[in-house]
Order: sequence, then structure tokens, then C-alpha cells
Amino acid sequence: MSVLEVLRMFFGGLFVLFLPGFAWSYVFFAKKNIDWIERAALSFGISIALVPLAVFWLNWLFHTKITLLNTSLTVFGLILIAGVCIFIRKSSWSKDAAGK
Repeated sequence: MSVLEVLRMFFGGLFVLFLPGFAWSYVFFAKKNIDWIERAALSFGISIALVPLAVFWLNWLFHTKITLLNTSLTVFGLILIAGVCIFIRKSSWSKDAAGK
């Protein structure tokens, strides 16, 4: 196995198995509610739950093929949606919309 393949597996696993859950853990739990070990464990669990469900749901609903590109875009979309939720929660725009 070459070094490039090892790097690809490491960063691919990090991208699929950790980052979506890490982003969504900030949506579900405030920064001060849990420590970093709990957040890391939850990140793996949430990613293992979210990524296959999202990929299979998109395959079933929109008949998208399960390919590397579609899966990567789905994972990136999950991370992006979580980032937007975090941004809206932290910004003053949500406070203005709530009438505060």
C-alpha cells in the first residue's frame, strides 16, 4: 500500500466518519454542555447514523446513484447544513427574527 492510499483512507475516513457528526454535535449540544471526549464519541456515532441514512434516503427519493461523488457531496451537504444552523443560531439575525 502506498503512502498516498494510506493518506486517502485516513482523510476519507475522517471526512465521512467524523466531520458530519462533529458539526451536528454543535447543533444538538452547546459548546459548554459536553467535554471534548464526549463530543468526539458523539461525532463518530452521529456520523455513522447520519451519512448512510442521508445517502440511502437520497437514493430512494431522488434515484441518485450511490457513487463516490454523490456520497462526498452528501457528506459535504450535511456539514454545510449543520454549519448554517450554527451560524443562524449564533448570529443576530435569529434574534431579530424571534422579535427580541
